Amino acid sequence: MAIACGGYALPLEGGGVLPPPGSFACEGAPTSDPAKINIEPGDPWARPGAETPRAAAETRTTVGFDPGAGAGPAPALNVNILALDLGTKTGYALRRRDGRMVHGTEEFTPRASWAPGQKWLRFRSWLSATITEHSITQIAFEDVKRHGPGQVLAAHAYGGFRAMLEMVADQHRVALVPFGVGQIKKHWTGSGVAKKDDMLMQAKVRGFAAVDDNNADALAILHLAIAKEKREWAAPPAKSKTRRTRKAGAVAHERTA
Repeated sequence: MAIACGGYALPLEGGGVLPPPGSFACEGAPTSDPAKINIEPGDPWARPGAETPRAAAETRTTVGFDPGAGAGPAPALNVNILALDLGTKTGYALRRRDGRMVHGTEEFTPRASWAPGQKWLRFRSWLSATITEHSITQIAFEDVKRHGPGQVLAAHAYGGFRAMLEMVADQHRVALVPFGVGQIKKHWTGSGVAKKDDMLMQAKVRGFAAVDDNNADALAILHLAIAKEKREWAAPPAKSKTRRTRKAGAVAHERTA
C-alpha cells in the first residue's frame, strides 16, 4: 500500500512511485507548500509551564516579598516598580520582573559650590538614569497632603521634588501611583501613625538592611505597591464628609439680636 508522505514522488519496492506533489502530507511531515495541512509552526508557549514565567526565588534582601509564600504559586509581576520617599535624602526601592531588588538612599543636599538649581538637575538626572537602566514602568511615591508646623522648608523641598518626578515620569511615559502616608504606615507596621523608628525596625524584621528611615519608607511604599499590583490590597472607600451646622443656641441668639 502506497502512502503519500510529504507530497514527494518516491520510488517503491516492486515498482511504482508515491503520488506526485500536491497530495496531503502525512502526520508529522514538514512541508512549505501552503496547500498542505501542517504548515503552521509549533506554538513555543504550548509546553507546560511556559505560559507564565515564575518570579525568581527570594534572596536575603527580598525576604519580605516571597513569590512562593502561601497556598499555590503567586502570580509573577509584569511590571518594574520603583518606590520613592521624596526629599533631600530620597529613599528608593525597586523591584524588577525577575524578582531582583535594589534599595537605598540618594542624597541631594546642596553644597556650597552648587548653583541653586543643581539639586533639581541632579535629581532629574539620577531619576532618569534609574528609569532607563531598570526599565521602570511604574513609580509609587508618598503623597504628602500637609506638613506640620514649622516645616515650611520641608514643604518647599517636597513640592520641588514632586514636580521633577512628575516631569521625568511624563518624559519616560511611566505611570505614577500615589499612596497616602497613613496607608503606607498601616500596611507596613499595622499602625497608621507609626514613627520613623517603627518603620526602620519593621524593615529589619523583614530582613532588609535599610540604611536609614528614608530607605525604610521606600521599602514600605514598594511593599504596598506590590500588594496593589497583585490585587491583595485596595484603597478603603473615602469617608463621606458631614456638613457642619451651627448649634441651635447660636442661631437663636442671632434671631433675638
